[in-house]
Amino acid sequence: MAKSQELTNFEQVVEKIIFKDEELEELKIAIRNFTEGKTSEKELKHLLLQCRGRMVEEITDFGFFFAEKRTENLIQTIRNKKQFSPSTKIESQLREEIIEKNELLETVAERVNQLVSKFNNEDSRKDQKQISSDEIKEEIEQSLYQIGAKEWIEMCYYDDYKFFVKLYPKLEALYKERFGESEKISNNTKDRKEIMANKMLKLGFPKEIETLVVQYISIRNNFQHSMNDISPSHLELTHEAFVKLFVYLILNSLEPKFLLNNRESLYSYLTDFFSNRLTSNPVFRKKILGRLKTVFYS
Repeated sequence: MAKSQELTNFEQVVEKIIFKDEELEELKIAIRNFTEGKTSEKELKHLLLQCRGRMVEEITDFGFFFAEKRTENLIQTIRNKKQFSPSTKIESQLREEIIEKNELLETVAERVNQLVSKFNNEDSRKDQKQISSDEIKEEIEQSLYQIGAKEWIEMCYYDDYKFFVKLYPKLEALYKERFGESEKISNNTKDRKEIMANKMLKLGFPKEIETLVVQYISIRNNFQHSMNDISPSHLELTHEAFVKLFVYLILNSLEPKFLLNNRESLYSYLTDFFSNRLTSNPVFRKKILGRLKTVFYS
């Protein structure tokens, strides 16, 4: 069957999904940072895997939408033609149209399934090899080193004032690691506040963490360098943003294959690690262990 206009339209939409401008720009920056030694091969690979996962999800969603839309149009076409008591010739044309549209839907479904199966099979083949506990331990230790976990743990022992203040430059450092120094620095205080919030949005954190971080920045931007400006609720929000972001950074830097079939071992090692490191800080010990349990077993 010759390629129909509908299938051509589908392929064009798929291309738009794959080649998002902002995603391409982020990949260009990541590749440049990799070539300059500013980011690791693992970080670049993880970004590519994230793009791939989003791409598969959006193509699949569009495929389902496309199939449902074509089915609705087909049903409406049949209803409309039945109203006019179609002749034998019209009935024959209608049957041919139904066959063509069904072939189109099957082609779309097959292409989506092939794409998803290809990625799933690639991951499956990579994960068939048994991963030892020593490999898991080594991977976690590399992850902790890569994100500078020692500095994050040290923050758990800051007093409330210092902790609240120091999270801000920590967030700025995360942006610089990914995108480098900002080209322009505004002298306008309001602009600088908005720029910092936009920087955090650009980092692509999960929505839950992104919301907490932006809320913290908003509070921090209005801070007048006095403990009187920090309410208990503000401090609690800062703790929550810190803990959820810290755990996210750890897991996000792990190779995807370790997260698929080794959750129990990962959880056990990480809980032991933080239990031992935070014995004299029960507040953060409880918060981080609680977050790990939520992430692994919610």
